[in-house]
Amino acid sequence: MDVTKGSLKKTVILLALPVVLRMTLQMIVGVVDLAFIGQLDSTEATAAVGMANQLVMTTITVATAFTIGTTALIARYVGAKDPEKAGEVAQQSIVLTFGSGVILAILGSIFAESIMSFLVERGAGDENTAEVIRQGTIYLRIIVFSLPLMFVMMNTNAILQGAGDMKTPLYIMIFANSFNILFDWLLIFGIGIFPQLGVAGAAIATGGARSLAGLIGAIVLTRNKNFNLKLFQIKFDKKIIRDILKIGIPSAGEQGVRSSGQLIFTMIAASLGPLAIASNAIVLKAMSFSFMPGFGFGLAATTLVGQNLGAGNYKRAKECGYLATKMAFIFMTGVGLFFFFGSDLIAMFFHKDESVRQVVSECIKILAISQPALAFVMVMAGGLRGAGDTKFVLVTTMAGTWGMRVIVAYIFANLYGIHGLWYAMVLDNFVRAIMMFYRFKGEKWQEIKVGEQSKQSTANA
Repeated sequence: MDVTKGSLKKTVILLALPVVLRMTLQMIVGVVDLAFIGQLDSTEATAAVGMANQLVMTTITVATAFTIGTTALIARYVGAKDPEKAGEVAQQSIVLTFGSGVILAILGSIFAESIMSFLVERGAGDENTAEVIRQGTIYLRIIVFSLPLMFVMMNTNAILQGAGDMKTPLYIMIFANSFNILFDWLLIFGIGIFPQLGVAGAAIATGGARSLAGLIGAIVLTRNKNFNLKLFQIKFDKKIIRDILKIGIPSAGEQGVRSSGQLIFTMIAASLGPLAIASNAIVLKAMSFSFMPGFGFGLAATTLVGQNLGAGNYKRAKECGYLATKMAFIFMTGVGLFFFFGSDLIAMFFHKDESVRQVVSECIKILAISQPALAFVMVMAGGLRGAGDTKFVLVTTMAGTWGMRVIVAYIFANLYGIHGLWYAMVLDNFVRAIMMFYRFKGEKWQEIKVGEQSKQSTANA
């Protein structure tokens, strides 16, 4: 699919829709996972899985160092009609992400209990804290072994997205997620010949599905003529790795800032007790659905901006960013309204405990207000990443996450309890939306050099 010409609206939709569907399916699995755990009628189990998953999300920082740079570089080379260079980038990135996943899996397994204890410790004094740590450690020790192939899965998506192929990752995710949901049900509750494993069953099902998706993705890439990958011929190219990391490290820093900030955010919730931890985990998981249009249009913007800059179409690159943002704004405003007025029904789906339901419903209403602003944050950040302007996105994320989501959240939590955490997140989203808009409105991001591509004559714009 050539995204450097033709109807802008059609191109944006064709790129964004498969990503929205894929990310929605991925979120459905997480929601089902947490909903099944909630049916065990154990606030501690829900809190444990929510906390452990925050840790897993933190490890994605490492993969992001490679995947964002990979998408931007491949988009540029595809736009410049250089498939050989695109294949070299894909080769290097796959090897590096798999290796980093192996290292993190080993470390995560060894230090799982210590990390869980540290994070939940602020909630000490509650008699149920020890159970949260115990179950969270079980979940974490199992799930970390999926990290190597999960990173491969992420990189496969990044490679294909950079080339404009959004459908293949969707098909892989449909298959893997069906596997996940089926084995969630069988292993959490012990259906038929399968043992009832509870939290451990959820980890086995989720980890197995991610590993399966990674394997399928690797096979797809080796058979894709556009890249000509030979995964077992390990050869390091310092220049390509440097180009990937030049773009990717600021994005990894952005992910690290966001994830670490979210961990601190979760620790603040932990200081309010297991009820707050469980409610926080459910709100995050429920609201993740409202983020899907932003993810989809943000990734579409990354590909569109990258490929059009690679082809020298600077005016079209900017128009793509604006159009993708407008579409995401419309979708996310509608989803935000749905979550605001349907918060009670959503809370009922996740948990049996009435006290948990009430807190979840109230917090969902608060966060739903900021969905229109989040459209600007996610999509314009995606466009800037496609241009290689990842340093600005890092600085903006750092200011918002630590200035608003952590410091303000700590103050608000002391004033308003669990609700204060979400007041701070809403404020963060609006502040970052303003910063992203004015950066994209300017044109400095058009001058950033990526790999062997540099800005050509503006006569092509």
